Amino acid sequence: MLWPVNPWSRAVARIPLSPGGRTVLAWGLSGVGFALLGRTLLEHGIQGAGGGGGIDAIDYWNASRNLAAGLPLHSVTYGQFLAYSYPPILAQLLLPFTLLPSDAFVWLWRALELACLRVAVGSWRTAGIALLGFPPLLAELDAGNIHLIMAAACSLAMRGHAFLVAPAGLLKFASLPLAPLGWVRDRRGFLLGIALALAIVSVSIVVAADRWAEYLRFLTTAAFPTGWYNLAEAVPLPLRLGVAIALGIGALRWVRLAPFAVLLAYPVVWFHGLATLVSVVTPLPQRERGA
Repeated sequence: MLWPVNPWSRAVARIPLSPGGRTVLAWGLSGVGFALLGRTLLEHGIQGAGGGGGIDAIDYWNASRNLAAGLPLHSVTYGQFLAYSYPPILAQLLLPFTLLPSDAFVWLWRALELACLRVAVGSWRTAGIALLGFPPLLAELDAGNIHLIMAAACSLAMRGHAFLVAPAGLLKFASLPLAPLGWVRDRRGFLLGIALALAIVSVSIVVAADRWAEYLRFLTTAAFPTGWYNLAEAVPLPLRLGVAIALGIGALRWVRLAPFAVLLAYPVVWFHGLATLVSVVTPLPQRERGA
């Protein structure tokens, strides 16, 4: 039995319209989705510029500024505005962008995430439809987190390109359940990605060993935020990690389990973190089930 190229393609094929009519309908829905995104982002605005959006992207921008100024990276309580919960690498990589105003950086980051959405679902048309039908995507692009970067890495691994599995793990360790998929489907790319990740970490430690010591202290003392927005608060992280690893192994047989493995491995499952699940509809090569 063959995998469908894309679940969306199968759904559209059932609509009682001519092929041309289905194409027009799909592009129309996609256009509405992008219009909805534009309205959402413009109406909510950007934190510090008269609005309330872009809060996660501003966290990254501010952390890079703190790094440049010699200030602590992890001084703000986890889950609060301007809190930074990532390894020093992200702040180091973003240092050149601190020359930009925060609102300009937010829009640039949103553009990156939108490109990652396109990678995750395989086309701009499907991206627009996903924006229309999956609200976590709007929340993610508004906040400017990295969940769509993770979705892109996941979808590429599902399609047999595992180079980004290990580098993505430098941002969120949640890509690690994709390791079995990377090893089996693209061992060379997976190993090259590990080599690149190790090289980046080595350089980062040499340049800023004190920042890594600060990060390790943060990991041992930080408490997870509580509240409705922490969707998986009731499930302990070790248990979720165990399930995530099991799903990662299961993805060798049922590859569309992979995004669920990544989601469950997030330290905190925010509502906009659900955006990672969009990679479930990534187009896959025609292959025998289980191959």
